[in-house]
Amino acid sequence: MRRILLVLLTLAGAGTAHADDTLSPLHWQSQGVFGSYDKAAVQRGLLVYQTACAGCHSMNLVHYRDLEAIGLTPEQVAAFASNVKMADGSAATLDDTFKNPHAPALSGAVEPDLSNIINERPKGLFYVDGVLTGYTNAPADVTLIPGHYYDAGFPGGQIAMPNPLRDNAVTYADGTKATTAQEAADVTAFLAWAADPNLNARHEIGVRAIMFLVFMTIIAIATKRKVWREAI
Repeated sequence: MRRILLVLLTLAGAGTAHADDTLSPLHWQSQGVFGSYDKAAVQRGLLVYQTACAGCHSMNLVHYRDLEAIGLTPEQVAAFASNVKMADGSAATLDDTFKNPHAPALSGAVEPDLSNIINERPKGLFYVDGVLTGYTNAPADVTLIPGHYYDAGFPGGQIAMPNPLRDNAVTYADGTKATTAQEAADVTAFLAWAADPNLNARHEIGVRAIMFLVFMTIIAIATKRKVWREAI
């Protein structure tokens, strides 16, 4: 794990993306019709996932080679994968999916795979962020189930997963302050990318298509006016 984190700390500052304030107010660049992923946030989120989440949660739909899409070079991705030891003891390859930790259930609750959790939950971005930042002391009228914790952002308020985040749990190479709120927002950005890695390309195609249609509409209107002037 230490070797993986050293690689991640190097990768976190490797892209051309810059640090962005995603907390004031809470937002993600991928939101909206023309949204796109903030690669700096997604890279930071990968660091948070590997540090705080990968020990319990799998991501069976994401391959290590996919990480090139978040702004990492092939060499950086290969270095990251080579530092992951799979179940048989071999180093991960680019064609492998993220390592499955096969973690035991917590108080009878099986840890969900995180590959598509943003799409699987209503208002997925805010749901995941709300759960990660919702840990607090239980109200006086709430009796916690043994082995559970109170989380105001989790349906029912009681969750078997202990709080995975804390201030300065990671060190961001781009200078972003690693508060619990920032870590939650960043790992949410990473999970959003994992759930829809083609969003940037799809929105880019959409913008080009709209520009083409607008151009053709202008040409059609101009042609119509010219034809009617000549006809009169």
